[in-house]
Parts: sequence; C-alpha cells; structure tokens
Amino acid sequence: MENDIFKALIDLVSIINRPDRDKKMIANAGVNLEAATFRVFVGIVHLQPTSVGDLAAMMGKNYSSVSRQIDKLENAGLVHTYPSSADSRIRVSELTKSGEEINAMISLTRERILHEALDDWTLEEKNSLLNNLRRLFESLQRFD
Repeated sequence: MENDIFKALIDLVSIINRPDRDKKMIANAGVNLEAATFRVFVGIVHLQPTSVGDLAAMMGKNYSSVSRQIDKLENAGLVHTYPSSADSRIRVSELTKSGEEINAMISLTRERILHEALDDWTLEEKNSLLNNLRRLFESLQRFD
C-alpha cells in the first residue's frame, strides 16, 4: 500500500513539475515570465520572506541557479532582496507590489484550472483531499 501511495505522489509531482504546464499557466495568466523564473517566483510566493539557500533547498536546485533567477525577478521589479537582519551574508527575497499583482493573476488562473479539474468532486471529497494532504505533509515532515 505504501508503495502505491508513493507512486501516486510521484505521479502528482511529475504533473506539477512539467515545464510545459508552467508555460501554459504563464500564458493563461497573461504574465511575462520564463518557465525557470516562474518556478522560483512561485517558490518565493510560498516561502516569503525567504533566503536563496532555503529556496534552493525546497526546489532541489543549486544556489547559483536560483540566485540568477532571483536577480532576473528583481530586475523585472517583481522581487525585492535585502540582507537578512540575522546574518547580513544571507540575501532575503520577497515580492514587491508588482510581484503581488502578478501573483494574483497566477493565483486566479490556478484557481480556475483546479476548479475545472475538480468540477465533478463534491465539497466533502475536496475537504477530505485537503485534510489528507495536510496530514500527509505533517506526517512526512516528522522525518526531516
């Protein structure tokens, strides 16, 4: 059973991580982001404020690759970076007002897509999925 659960998780993660789906999301949201930059942007949204190191660890990418994408986001005015108050060697990133606006557009698109995908699910089934995903996350987090 546990192996089947793991396989289902890999299937889900592989769908979420497909670059062609990212490109489709970007196009549907009407935003101007490269696929690689989009992933870093979404990671910052999820963790903000966040350091380059924490973001790289979450994404399974190397520090310099993530740092380059953050630089692109900062040059585009979507992200603001500053030294950490705890350690000035650590660069912290968070969204700017423009970044928040882009995130709102992406969130609306993601919401619409999920709404369509789960259209034939009952509210009870959706709540059960949400509760079970949260419970699984908490259970797996104990092994970090």
